[in-house]
Amino acid sequence: MTAKPNQLSDVCLLLEGTYPYAAGGVSSWVDQIIRGMPDLTFSLFYLGNQKAMQGTPHYKLPENVVSLSEVFLYDKLSSTELTPRKTPERVAQHFYQTLRQFLSEKSDAVRIARFWELVECLDAAGGSYTFGNLCKDYEAWELQLFLYKKLAATESFIDFFWTTRFLPLPVWHLLLGRAELPRARVYHSVTTGYAGLIGAIAARKFNAPYVITEHGIYNNERLAEISRAGWIYEAENTVFRYSEGLSVFKRLWVEFFFFLSRVAYSSADLVFALYQGNAALQIDYGAEPKKMEVLPNGIDPNNFDEALQKRSERLKTRSGKHYVGFIGRVVTIKDVKTLIRSARILIQNVPGAVIQIIGPTDEDPEYYEECRAMVSEFGLQEVVLFLGSQNVVKVMDQIDVMILTSLSEGLPLVILEAFSAGIPVVATDVGACRELIQGRTPEDQALGPAGIITRVGSPSETAAALEKLIINPSLLRDMGAAGRQRAERYYTQKALLARYHQVYTDHSWSPMQSQRSP
Repeated sequence: MTAKPNQLSDVCLLLEGTYPYAAGGVSSWVDQIIRGMPDLTFSLFYLGNQKAMQGTPHYKLPENVVSLSEVFLYDKLSSTELTPRKTPERVAQHFYQTLRQFLSEKSDAVRIARFWELVECLDAAGGSYTFGNLCKDYEAWELQLFLYKKLAATESFIDFFWTTRFLPLPVWHLLLGRAELPRARVYHSVTTGYAGLIGAIAARKFNAPYVITEHGIYNNERLAEISRAGWIYEAENTVFRYSEGLSVFKRLWVEFFFFLSRVAYSSADLVFALYQGNAALQIDYGAEPKKMEVLPNGIDPNNFDEALQKRSERLKTRSGKHYVGFIGRVVTIKDVKTLIRSARILIQNVPGAVIQIIGPTDEDPEYYEECRAMVSEFGLQEVVLFLGSQNVVKVMDQIDVMILTSLSEGLPLVILEAFSAGIPVVATDVGACRELIQGRTPEDQALGPAGIITRVGSPSETAAALEKLIINPSLLRDMGAAGRQRAERYYTQKALLARYHQVYTDHSWSPMQSQRSP
């Protein structure tokens, strides 16, 4: 399916690395939203890494999806875009003057205003200014020297040169991709970052309402990713360090992503958080409190009734095997390595334990291979099983305890799915996991805990929590029952869809719409 920019849809969803290509998590939520509103039409604007690396779609697009546009942020630019052009002197002078002001500015509000001025400068250039100009113009070279002296004078200039050349590439792809933006009555990005930036651009271009829903906090996830990244140069004996403990080059990337989020937050009319903790973080990162609304994920527990019944019957005749289920992507942010280390401890006290890792393994092949190598090194090939993607509803009856060892989460849909099947959950203390498992309000907490919370990166705590549930059938049963009741009372798909349908069809909540330039 190709985009039809002139075809007006009810909603344009701006998606970064998720639906329709990735499975589970945010993609499941997007599919839930689209299929739950067959009376509305959706256009999709998908942002990927490189086209050559893009796999096949995991989801079949529903009939109410009218278009799909794709932009690949790290593809090689065309020879036309890599070749400098003769830009009108007045336009070029204004652009570089504004760019210097943007790079020098300390105030967020003024820097954001300068960013929009830069976009207007590029529009005024009418295609006569290319990425090649940004790389090869003498004024661009002078700016690079200015930044080097200001930010990284103690570092290698060559490393600084290539870092600052690479940083703007995805934004340039986005700016080129504006021509592919579908027209919609509402724009909705399911993260900040690059999707948030194109959401802000779309809202400004079409003078339309703009909504953000963050599942995990994008800034936190990028910070965790960058702090561990081996592809960002970091000298072995770096002299200059920021107070946060990151090298100059890693700090540049962090500030870059934080700025993208500030642009998105400042342009949004409404920002949804999945739970109160996320809302507080979003405000810290630049979202205005008056725009915030907490709206938890929802689920239809009745979809898991059969799994609930089959699991209950299976547990009555315990076979000596104890099945721990992990459902999610095998990627760094899920910290599967801590799960494997916990399995090594668990098996010593619970010989019948089996860890089933269910989910896609192709998003980060290097990390997946490292996990497999760890399993082999520990001799756990018969204990830790990589089962690949499965139908979640159909595998739930084969799980005794659900496990999440994530470094970062929003409000994990997989926990609600486990609750619906009567499965207790052991999860790290990230995102909404604590309030899901222990309850959010006094009334909710009175239902009792639906699992156990552990510290991040603690194999021993994880193993102890799993053992506690596995060897205690009554605790397993009681916590599973509490989870099912919690899902039924406080996390229904019906309430979620009703609120988003209202947002998509009644735009009176959009106070900023009249303030934007068409």
